[in-house]
Amino acid sequence: MHRLRARACLVLCLGAALALAGAGPAFSADKLRIGKPQAKPFEFAPVEIGIETGIFLKNGIEAESIGFGGASRMHQAMAAKNLDIAIGSGPEMALTAKGSPEIAVAAMYGPPNGLCIVVLPASPVKTVKDLKGKTIGISSPSGLTAWAAKELARHEGWGPSGIKPVSLGSQDGIIGGVLAGNVDAAVTATENAHRFERSGRLRMIATFGDVIPDFLAHVIFASKDLVASNPDAVRRFLKGWFETIAFMRQHKDETVRIAATVVQIAPEIVAETYDEQIQYFSTDGRFHKKPLAVVERAFMDLGFLDKPPDMKSLYTEAYLPK
Repeated sequence: MHRLRARACLVLCLGAALALAGAGPAFSADKLRIGKPQAKPFEFAPVEIGIETGIFLKNGIEAESIGFGGASRMHQAMAAKNLDIAIGSGPEMALTAKGSPEIAVAAMYGPPNGLCIVVLPASPVKTVKDLKGKTIGISSPSGLTAWAAKELARHEGWGPSGIKPVSLGSQDGIIGGVLAGNVDAAVTATENAHRFERSGRLRMIATFGDVIPDFLAHVIFASKDLVASNPDAVRRFLKGWFETIAFMRQHKDETVRIAATVVQIAPEIVAETYDEQIQYFSTDGRFHKKPLAVVERAFMDLGFLDKPPDMKSLYTEAYLPK
């Protein structure tokens, strides 16, 4: 009798275990550390959206989002093997040519429409042309904000020193610098600009999408260690990423709800930002010739490289969804 009871108990326990196993994925998820140069901008919110919706986990990825106060710190963490994936700017692909242990694995975002220029409401700077010789707050010398400021000076015919960039770190530091009057203007995320415009504390004078229409504002980098040791994790991460972008395109309300907690501003401002930016997210991650040519020029503008590199050595499309 005791043996029958024990056997029945064993059968029940095994059945329960199998039922629980069937309720979740049949494999353990790979833990990946995902770096963002800034924690809050809308362009980087797909990381949290993919986490909260369970899209990454469905693809066997347990993603951890890590925000940094500038691109330089993020790439330092990558070099120190403290990150697996990083969201960086197109010009940062030059770091691979200089020996950084990372490679671009997906084109992420096109023209830099998520960046704009803000000034104080009472500033004498009314248009872009009034910025000649002025100081402008950026995140770091090697980041996208720095190149955007220099490209604006080139676009206006002022030369590389036509604007004086000042590194202020995080988005909070950039905004704080212009509010305190420490710089004449600042390059910031458009959602920040909308928020401070509504409160009457800042004024937007231009967006960079108009100045730089052909570009690769953001790419996704993978550490070379990860590519070598677990290429399937890279594939599954990118599959999850582009499923997240598809979700965002199809579910505006849910995207706005989650993104509002990331960017920490009112949902109505996030909704406005969504309408402005959603079309610029790549849906397939492919690298195209014309934007890459502008990125190549940015390498020299930022002083990253002395001569153009072999661009094909800086990225790969091998891990993109088929």
